Amino acid sequence: MNNNWFRRLLLSYLPVFFIVTTILFIIFFQLFNEQNRKEALKANEFLASQVMQYLDNSLRSIDFKVLREILTNPDLKNYYTAAGSDDVYAGIQVLEVIDELKINFPLIDSIYLVRYKDNIVFSNGKAVPIEEFPDASFIEESRSNPTRKWVDFRNFKALPLQSAQQVVTLVRGMEGGTGLMVVNVDLQTLRKSIMQMYAPEYTFVNVISSSGGNLWDEHLPESGGAKPASGEVFSTFTSSYSGWKVETGINNGKVVKFALQFYNIWFAFAIAVVLIGVIWVVYVTRRNYKPIQQIVTLIQTVASQKQPGTSSAKENEFRFIQNTLERMIDQTKQYQEKYEENLILQKKYFFQELLEGTRPFTDGELQAEMTKFKLPELDCRWMVMVVEIDRYPQFAVDYHQHDQTLLKFVLSTVLQESAQQEEADVWAEWISERRLYAILWLSETALSEQVERKVLSGYLEKVGQYLNFTVTIGTGGVATDLRGLRASLKEASHALDYKAALGMNRVISCGEVPDSKNDVYEFLKTISLLVQAMRLSDETWEKHFERLFDQISASVLSRQEMMNTVQLLFQHYNREFAELPREYQELWSASFGRLLRGLEDWEVLDDLRLLCWETFRELAEQMQAMRCSKKHRTHILEIRKYVEENYNNPELSLNYLSDLFDINPKYLSKLFKDEIGEKFVDLLISHRIERAKQLMLETDRAIQEISEEVGYTNYNSFNRAFKNVVGVAPSDYRKAI
Repeated sequence: MNNNWFRRLLLSYLPVFFIVTTILFIIFFQLFNEQNRKEALKANEFLASQVMQYLDNSLRSIDFKVLREILTNPDLKNYYTAAGSDDVYAGIQVLEVIDELKINFPLIDSIYLVRYKDNIVFSNGKAVPIEEFPDASFIEESRSNPTRKWVDFRNFKALPLQSAQQVVTLVRGMEGGTGLMVVNVDLQTLRKSIMQMYAPEYTFVNVISSSGGNLWDEHLPESGGAKPASGEVFSTFTSSYSGWKVETGINNGKVVKFALQFYNIWFAFAIAVVLIGVIWVVYVTRRNYKPIQQIVTLIQTVASQKQPGTSSAKENEFRFIQNTLERMIDQTKQYQEKYEENLILQKKYFFQELLEGTRPFTDGELQAEMTKFKLPELDCRWMVMVVEIDRYPQFAVDYHQHDQTLLKFVLSTVLQESAQQEEADVWAEWISERRLYAILWLSETALSEQVERKVLSGYLEKVGQYLNFTVTIGTGGVATDLRGLRASLKEASHALDYKAALGMNRVISCGEVPDSKNDVYEFLKTISLLVQAMRLSDETWEKHFERLFDQISASVLSRQEMMNTVQLLFQHYNREFAELPREYQELWSASFGRLLRGLEDWEVLDDLRLLCWETFRELAEQMQAMRCSKKHRTHILEIRKYVEENYNNPELSLNYLSDLFDINPKYLSKLFKDEIGEKFVDLLISHRIERAKQLMLETDRAIQEISEEVGYTNYNSFNRAFKNVVGVAPSDYRKAI
């Protein structure tokens, strides 16, 4: 292809470039405008639903709270049954109820109470006759229509000289038709709350009442009539609770609508441009077909076969060229990926063969494998280390499988970086889930041990600094041949078994592993004393338990040796509890099951100690409770009879009964709950209050005397207990009967 052909091709397709670019710009802006409209519709629909939900929730909450106060508040009921308007105490109590409603619901502007029996309105802490109250006409209208609940917006003023405020009103009748409770919600406050949900400069919200009035119109007409929206209405919601309708839209909706009218013109123009471009491309392609044909012929000659699905290169030359190149690229990429995957697996397999000794290597074979995987040349000093993730079960719970793989890769990478900082080489592979095995190359210099310590200490420091978990490292001895390398692996794994005794987040060298002092006779002696004390519910079992684990700690045992000791302890428990009654055997069986499940996850001796301690302590408490239950359950009916006969004794209490019947107070309380079905205090109060009600019904004695007779030396305590049980004060109860 010469320069003349290049210039001709460039000039041929340059107009097409401008045409296609123009079309793309038109389509982009058209789609952009259409997408904006759709998003605006969705946003307005969501806004309308949120406004409606807020209005319904606010009005429902106020209505529910008011209705609940009417039905349950004794102070409110007392006000409507009071003797007259001069009952100051009843007014103070009901004023507290009103203030609490205003505090809990900031939307409430005012509340006033209407009492029919004396035609009094209680508003702002004052009682005035209905005819003197500015809202008298509304009261009479509500009195004649008792089914009203929420009244659409209206003008309200609590005082004659006060300016009127726009409110919506909740009217609730009192029980028995004794009056009304009128709650006014400030429309301006409600509007400000809703305006925080949107930007008024871009969006408008209209709330239309059931009578057709616009709640947002600051000059409400007397006959209603909605204020026209400031733009096109995009979404409308109607409340099934209040009957109000919410309308939302964009302020400049007319401008958007006008702009969208050009859609058909833009579309027709784009079609025309596309047709012109197609004609131009066909014309230019016919003139420049020969050079392309030469390229296709060359590719067909080189390629072994054509792409499946194409009948001839003449029908779709560019597709033929593209598919041929893509097939070649894909084949190359797949081959490269498979080669790298196989290389990784082969390297890991070679690592296992090297450490486990499953394959014999000659010097030549070993050198060839090391060169293949780009590993350092073999020197005469190697060392194996094993890195174990501490608290691996918790690690598996805290992190997803993908995150676990990533963190394990980080552990391997950090180890390599730590070795590189000390100019050493390391080869690490994850052979098991929780353990990273590594080979560290050591030089012949006398400073090799110093390099080893720096690598491992630097590795632990970085892990503790950058990761949220720790690792423990076991190291083997220095090896000079393959047999020594495999022995170093065994030494490193053996050293790591002593993590249970020596602790986590450290390096355990095979040379630091102490000789175990496993004195089986001393263990058996302590275990025997522990099990015997537990069987007899003797509290000295705790001392023997601590002594046993102190012996295990002092002996510096490996994990397996600790497990053997614990298994010996379990065997003694099984033998001793086999001689006890069935219920005790079941207790031990349940505890033993929990122990077996917990033994799968412990890592250090303190974990094992805590697991056994909690299980044995719970077992001891259950055995003690079972023994006490058998001993004292027969006395519970006698104790109940004593309470029923001596309920008027002011000193009667759990401590009094425990001293009298020689039973622990806490256990006595549990017996009352389990056997009688109620607490001791509830039983005692029930008898005293029933007797007090009987005395008030049958006698004219003073309430103070009745209080003392039923066992209350303090009248306030009697008054509080009576009100909690009966629901009203003793004096009110006597008036009612």
